Amino acid sequence: MTIVIAIDGPAGSGKGTIAKKISSFYNFPHLDSGILYRSVAYLCKQGDEKIFDEKRVLKYSQNLNLEKVDFDKLRTEEIDEISSKISSFSSVRESLKIFQLNFKKIHSDKSGIVVDGRDITTVIFPDAEIKFYITASLKDRANRRFKELILNNPKLDKKLVIKELQKRDQRDMERSTAPLKIAKDAIVIDTSDLTIEEVNSIVQKEIEKVIE
Repeated sequence: MTIVIAIDGPAGSGKGTIAKKISSFYNFPHLDSGILYRSVAYLCKQGDEKIFDEKRVLKYSQNLNLEKVDFDKLRTEEIDEISSKISSFSSVRESLKIFQLNFKKIHSDKSGIVVDGRDITTVIFPDAEIKFYITASLKDRANRRFKELILNNPKLDKKLVIKELQKRDQRDMERSTAPLKIAKDAIVIDTSDLTIEEVNSIVQKEIEKVIE
């Protein structure tokens, strides 16, 4: 049996970092669903397509090959903006849902997988053996995202990062298809005043209750 560790949360909450740590510790394959949307956004931009035409975006999501994506170019404000908007397309979400479900099938020989995103606990793997919702204050999330983005844009204004995060939160939580929300059986962890090590310790203790 392959157990699923599903992790959701808003941008900049630290869910990706925790997912990677858990994946490494337990040697479970990890899928960052945000990379899928960023990759589709990147390919649309590279293909000089009408980026916000749903049918054109769907074409890229249906034929997504991560080997064709330059991951170093995905962490930009522009890709952030594009991926956030195309993630509201129901057909694209359904297409990438298939990709994510196949991830579990591909790794059926493993004892577990880790998947993080914004609708993993509610839509993609609603029957996951363990669910986490990782969150943090807007201020803390903005600081984390700023440190990440400033590496590629030294002139970046932190106020702009806060504004964009607010817009992203609103789009994620208010979209009609698979909005970001807390699953009823999810373990909620606010990372605002915690170190990565402290969050990791809490998460591992909860996982051990399931896999022991």
